[in-house]
Amino acid sequence: MIARIGIGLFLLFALTGGAVAQWADYPAGPIDSKTQRTQSKAETLYVRGDYTRALFIYEKELAVKGDKYAQYMTGYMHLMGQGVPADPVAASAWYRLASERNSPEFIAVRDQLLRTMNDGQRARSDELYVALRKELSDVVLIMNLLLADLKRLDERLTGSRLGGSSSAVLIIDPQTGIPISADHYESRIRSIAQTRLDFLTARLDIDELDVDLSKEQVSSLRERIDDYLSVVDDDGDVFVDSR
Repeated sequence: MIARIGIGLFLLFALTGGAVAQWADYPAGPIDSKTQRTQSKAETLYVRGDYTRALFIYEKELAVKGDKYAQYMTGYMHLMGQGVPADPVAASAWYRLASERNSPEFIAVRDQLLRTMNDGQRARSDELYVALRKELSDVVLIMNLLLADLKRLDERLTGSRLGGSSSAVLIIDPQTGIPISADHYESRIRSIAQTRLDFLTARLDIDELDVDLSKEQVSSLRERIDDYLSVVDDDGDVFVDSR
């Protein structure tokens, strides 16, 4: 039954574009053409039965970007022993990570698999899931992107103080290669950073913050993320404190 649900999900996402749609509320930025090609390559390899290469792409190239479909497929391939020894406990940890954005399809297979486990397997699943969350949870990945945004803003402001700046100064947009004003570039970074910060404060259920963060606020935000990741309650039944 689990296998049939897995194949059904794979076909559903492949046919409906779910692999792209599941990024909608995740503020990592638009999916670039390189990522789309990587997604397509992984799906093609999987359909061909080249499981080792497909798993490598899902786990090492896409899952690390917050691609929930890739995280689900990594779990599914661990469950079925495709490109890796079969391991339902590892599969369950990946399913739990894939369910982080409350996709009903991912939650269904997560819960179904967890219900088949004994207490020892469940405890091991908790341990693996916490480890995955600390590396690949949405709050971790978005925090990393936010820190990169703040670094760019700091470099921009430092450069302005040292050498002066005006809206007439042009720089090359690193995304498009098109010249834009330095002020426009800074404004865009600030907007993106604020969106990511709003995502974090909402997920952590804390007061909203302005993107002009002090070092103390950044440190406090990191501590809140650590606290958030140390307690797991992804199905109303599992509580893990790894501190």
